Amino acid sequence: MSKLGFYQALCVVLALAAGALGAWCVTHYFAPTDTGPSLHRMVHRELELSVDQADAIAEIEARYQTRRHALEDEMQAANARLAAAIDADKAYTEEVQAAIEDFHGAMGALQRETIVFVLEMREVLTPEQQVRFDATVTATLTQPGR
Repeated sequence: MSKLGFYQALCVVLALAAGALGAWCVTHYFAPTDTGPSLHRMVHRELELSVDQADAIAEIEARYQTRRHALEDEMQAANARLAAAIDADKAYTEEVQAAIEDFHGAMGALQRETIVFVLEMREVLTPEQQVRFDATVTATLTQPGR
């Protein structure tokens, strides 16, 4: 194998590793888990929301779920394009680069949407509820393994 071929193969392996790492990050940072603090559980079971608050949060959650699913679909499509580009050329081509950038763009957008979602829910809460909410957000974001 020539040096060029070696470096091309290395780039393909690194691209696959980057895609796998991105997928792992999404599943571990955004997937619901039952270990540790749960913002959803705390909001719906512990904050004693008023009817108006519960309705407002339900609307916020519905908007977020729609956007989240769309961004997850974008990430899945980018991964499919990445796989096809690698399969077609067996090299780190412009198509591979574009698919990686598309995936990272969608993943970043999902992270931004998630933060906006959390902050929108916070606005609905009373100051007392916000204190508990903020503590759970901080605990969730700083939990080991996150």
